[in-house]
Amino acid sequence: MRAALRWCAYGLCLALVCACTRVCAAPAVIAPGAAVAFADAPHLDVLRVPLAQLEAALPAEPTLRLFEITDQPGLYVMHAPSLAAQGAMFSRVVALNERRDMPRDRVVTMNAVVMNAKRFGEDPAGLTAGNNFSTTQIAHFFNVASQQRVTLTEGEHLLRMLLARWGLIREEAGAWFAASAHDFLITVPATGTGPAGEVIDVAVRAAILSHELGHWRYFSDAAYAHACRTFWWHELSHTERAALTEELAGMGYDPSDRIVIDELQAYLLHTPARYMPLADLPGAGGVDIARVKRGLERSVQNAGQ
Repeated sequence: MRAALRWCAYGLCLALVCACTRVCAAPAVIAPGAAVAFADAPHLDVLRVPLAQLEAALPAEPTLRLFEITDQPGLYVMHAPSLAAQGAMFSRVVALNERRDMPRDRVVTMNAVVMNAKRFGEDPAGLTAGNNFSTTQIAHFFNVASQQRVTLTEGEHLLRMLLARWGLIREEAGAWFAASAHDFLITVPATGTGPAGEVIDVAVRAAILSHELGHWRYFSDAAYAHACRTFWWHELSHTERAALTEELAGMGYDPSDRIVIDELQAYLLHTPARYMPLADLPGAGGVDIARVKRGLERSVQNAGQ
């Protein structure tokens, strides 16, 4: 089985496993001078669609598209023209905000991102298969980079320009701000094959989208998020929490509760079963994933009553 592709959730990975390919989790790694096609990106219009029509509206061709979700205020979706293009925009945003063993107070070099990926036995050419960030987090990245006088890559320049023209971030007195603390951006890649042989077909892209929308639910629905956190702290045992944290950390996630709870709900409740990477851990300190999933489902269902 070939380790092929990293999905991002909360900016990090969504490990996707199927019979022939594994979608694991690592930040996109693109050399600073890499050529990535963003033809006509500055002239893109934003397409406004309801959430139910989003999947059907995603283009079949490798092109950049921007979507505003009309019935989910604050939700915005970017369809990247390729895994490489998506990675060129988000690699260091991921590293700053969510990557395990990467600093939270400075933007690292692209070489540091590559070396960190290798520490986890990952192909440095592997890319995030999806991303999700509040626009506050993205603005924070640009501010930290500016304070350090870090030179942005071509992809990062494009991301900043797109979000500014989209009206999601704005510059004031040399600093970047989110237009609203409630705005949230998710990204999915075009179908095709990535630089390390990663295969994104329509089914995989749909699974990435579902997972990333799970993070939107956690971000935007306070009752849902509270139910997930309550389940984590009051329904799971200490040994179960420790085992699940260790499993997610082993996939490259930051082991903080903030990340682990969000990733757990996105995997268990929003990721198709064939792509779900969490596995049972036997023994006294182990975890029965099916039991955990049932318990989490009950918790969020009760919260909605």
